[in-house]
Formats: sequence, structure tokens, C-alpha cells
Amino acid sequence: MCVLLYLVIELMRKNEDRIMATPESFDLWTWRKCKDKVLTLPGRLGFPEGKILRFLGYEVSLVDGSVFDKINDRHYEDAPDFLLFLLAFYSGAKEVPLTEQLISYRQIPGGRVYDPVFEGRAVGPIARKLGDKPDNFASAAETLGGMRIESGDVAYVIPTLPFTPLTYILWLGDEEFPARAQILMDGSMGNYLDAEAVSHLAEVTSRRLVSIAFM
Repeated sequence: MCVLLYLVIELMRKNEDRIMATPESFDLWTWRKCKDKVLTLPGRLGFPEGKILRFLGYEVSLVDGSVFDKINDRHYEDAPDFLLFLLAFYSGAKEVPLTEQLISYRQIPGGRVYDPVFEGRAVGPIARKLGDKPDNFASAAETLGGMRIESGDVAYVIPTLPFTPLTYILWLGDEEFPARAQILMDGSMGNYLDAEAVSHLAEVTSRRLVSIAFM
């Protein structure tokens, strides 16, 4: 079993871009195909009633599937596929209370297999690009509505989808050790998203943080 798992991980490392291709390349994730699921979200799973779904600085119109990016002041006539992917997947969850206990990505079912990709695409960029810029990281986190907590050198809980907060912890680098980062999540995360969807959510969140930090 261990040998098989090792071979799977090695295959993923060699084919990372294909296996974890961003949902932009998936014909499945279009407004026409996803809207029936997305339209069930107002008044459910933490979203308020209304014609707009808001998360991570995006405003998704439920009238026509268009999106306004408040961070970059940009309008999309068609919702970016990664947003529809996340919303459609999230819509299938059953609401459960947050456990208030943090777990690692590897503790989610399937997380051990996808962990190299999660580390490379979601965690790594935070350490590499913001590891010596704690003020930029803090400002970006607060722009996304993050709440500062005591952990590492700088840490924030970032609200993403209503019941899937991500906890970002950053340890600054020095002459001896490089900066490092960690992304943790509530123990209920696996109820709302599977390992692949969590990886995409964290990657999108990290991209937003880095983009805002350098604005």
C-alpha cells in the first residue's frame, strides 16, 4: 500500500499541471451548466438571500453569471470557471457546525495524495513572495476581511466561502532559515469540499493575497 501511494504521488509530481489543471480548462464549469446548483445557494450554507454571492472580493451575479472583482475593479461578463467550480461544489454540502479545531490539508480525506500540489500552489507562494513582507501580508489579509490571530510571526484567519475559513500562518525568514508558511482549516472542511476543491480554494486565496500585497 505504501509503495502504491508513493507511486501515485510521484506520478502526480510529474504530471502536476495535468492532474490539477485549473478549472479554467474544464468545459464543465460554465454558467449554463453550473447555474442550477449555484442558484440554490442564497439563504443556504452561510450565504444571505439576494441576487449576488460575495466571497474573496468577488461578486457573482445570479442574474446572468457575470462577476465583478472588487479588488481589481474589473467586470467579467462570464464568471471565471474556478469560481463556478467552487460554488457548484460547495452547493452540494450539508451545513454542519464549525469544529473550532484546526487541521492540516493532509488530514482531509484524499489530502495526502494531493498534498504536494497543495504545498506547491497554495502554500509555497506565500512563503516565497511574502516571507520577508509581513506588513504586506497583513494588509492583504485584512483587505480580504482576515482576522489576526496569535501564531507564528504573522497569522490570519481568512474568510473564503462562508463555512470554509482558511488559517494562514507565516514564519519570517532570516540568514539561517528561509521563510515558511502553513495553511490550516477547520475540522469540518471535508464536509464542504473535497481535497481537490480545497486545494483550488487555497490556491485562489493565496493568489488573491499575493496580488493584493503587491498592489
